[in-house]
Amino acid sequence: MRWLLLMMLALGIALQLPASAPAAGDDSLQSMSLTVGGAQRDYKLFVPPGRTSMPLVIALHGGGGNGAQLTRSAALIEKARAAGFILALPEGTARIGKLQTWNAGGCCAYAMRQKIDDIGFIRALIDEQIRGGRVDPKRIYVVGMSNGGMMTHRVAIALGDRIAAATVFVGALFGDEPTPVAPVPMLIVNAANDQNVPVAGGIGPKAVSGAQSSSYRPSLYAATWWASANRCTASPATSETADYIRQHWTGCARGADVDFYVIKDAEHGWPGGTIGRPGVTRSTGRVNGTDLMWAFFAAHRR
Repeated sequence: MRWLLLMMLALGIALQLPASAPAAGDDSLQSMSLTVGGAQRDYKLFVPPGRTSMPLVIALHGGGGNGAQLTRSAALIEKARAAGFILALPEGTARIGKLQTWNAGGCCAYAMRQKIDDIGFIRALIDEQIRGGRVDPKRIYVVGMSNGGMMTHRVAIALGDRIAAATVFVGALFGDEPTPVAPVPMLIVNAANDQNVPVAGGIGPKAVSGAQSSSYRPSLYAATWWASANRCTASPATSETADYIRQHWTGCARGADVDFYVIKDAEHGWPGGTIGRPGVTRSTGRVNGTDLMWAFFAAHRR
């Protein structure tokens, strides 16, 4: 049992455990599945009532986590209900139990080693939701945290002609990225005191490093890489507050700006999210990541 806990903490590259009480609206989640490459893939779906032609937000949990944990820590159902978007919560894969990960190239664990086709899964999920007739195909967004954030980079690179914008929280690139199929507006947020996915890059701590096959590139690398890929012409505008340092690239192809934050006094986790374990004192910072994400998404359409 102890090894299981250690593994969960390790893949807590991403894991924010749920609070003891379920979030309002959890009983409105629909269980969905589809077949990709002969394998069943599962996801949860929340659809606000009484609306048509809605945005779709696909939220990717961290390594060792799942969609229900993510939405509780980030209050995503409450935001989806208030803002009027469909929320999809795909599940990664695992060798045993629920220690689910995503194949983000250089990370993580089972999904990486088995070369799971997670891009194919997200593509199929998008297709299925568009066929359902409730999704505005010009307003499809992807957000992910940690291993889910790394996967979000991969989705944006491969499916940039399908999505309107992407948000990466405490994720990283690995330096071997192909050319994106299209410019994608990117919001990239990292935490100054993150030890699992350090701002300076490299290999995570011992409990995490076993899930990696490649070193993380520094956080700023991801922002400058996307600014170059999106053909941004202006130098970034830099600003600083008591809570964060921000660099914002504009003048980009198709309006695909790149907004990069490093949150001060923050460790690994969804910015401003809830940690549900008793006695946990680590901070995810004073920036509300869910509000920041939605403001960025609402400003972009394909």
